[in-house]
Amino acid sequence: MKKLLNKLIIIEFEDKEPQKGILINYSKNWFLIKSNPVDFILDGYSIIKNCNIKNITTNDDTEFVEKAMELKGISVGKKIHKIPLKNFDSIVESIQKNFGIFSLAKKRGDAIYPGKLKKLTDEKIILTWIDSNANWGEEREFTKDKIRTIDFDSDYLFSLKLLAENK
Repeated sequence: MKKLLNKLIIIEFEDKEPQKGILINYSKNWFLIKSNPVDFILDGYSIIKNCNIKNITTNDDTEFVEKAMELKGISVGKKIHKIPLKNFDSIVESIQKNFGIFSLAKKRGDAIYPGKLKKLTDEKIILTWIDSNANWGEEREFTKDKIRTIDFDSDYLFSLKLLAENK
């Protein structure tokens, strides 16, 4: 895995579409990537739980995209706040402290759940939900072991946060 650090990788899952990004860090249970949602664009970060992963690869396309990013001067090894990948709680608390907003994705389905941390218990996370109109709303509760991905610092989430702060 060390040889893939700061490289564009493709994470293939057993049950959903692959996800691409620059591998920033990893632990036994988590991968931190700088997300590459489309073409030559980097947008936000994803912390992906090491479950249901079928394969992690690179190919000619990823090398081509990496080369384009390098030529454009996009630094793939940029330092971000040190996100501790020890456990779920330390990850979420660090993201909340440093970014103030994040989204969760569960094992099943394609929906994302943006919000800010309200409370952590041994088995659950409670978010204060933010809707697509940047309105803070109800609390939403999730079982920690059902969470597959934690996204943060994306243009979408940053925009929601700014809009909510300037209402």
